[in-house]
Amino acid sequence: MAQDSSADEPTTTPRSGGSAEAGPGYAMSLANRSYDWYQGAAGRARRNFRLSETLLLLVSAAIPVSAVLWSKNAEIPAVLGGIVVVITGLRSVFHWQDDYLRFTEAREAVEAERRLYNTGTEPYADPRTRDQALAAAVTRIEQREMGTWVQLAGPRADPTGTNVLP
Repeated sequence: MAQDSSADEPTTTPRSGGSAEAGPGYAMSLANRSYDWYQGAAGRARRNFRLSETLLLLVSAAIPVSAVLWSKNAEIPAVLGGIVVVITGLRSVFHWQDDYLRFTEAREAVEAERRLYNTGTEPYADPRTRDQALAAAVTRIEQREMGTWVQLAGPRADPTGTNVLP
């Protein structure tokens, strides 16, 4: 559930609630909150990705146009080029496309578990263990998604493979 901004850290999301009692409905409530979080986060990541791609195309296309229209003013194409560099950097910092794909995958995995639970299909056929199984399945999905995020946000090897970049 983590995104690359501190506002979306897993400790601040509503579904990480601390002292909830595991009683009737808790597991489905947990699954619903997880699904809702991933739904919203995927939408935001998709919107940010599309916005950055659109801006990148528009500003990039404006560079040669500005060079022709204001041929005696090199400042305008230079500023536009700087904006392209910033947008490109933001894409690699925030991983919006990767987030969109990860969050969508996690959301659909939670939805699959909710469907199995609601239909009483294995592993949710036994009423005595179905809530524990659902909570465990949602936790596994969240941990898997978080592990992928940690790999994305973690140190990377430089192109020569000799050093680790922060």
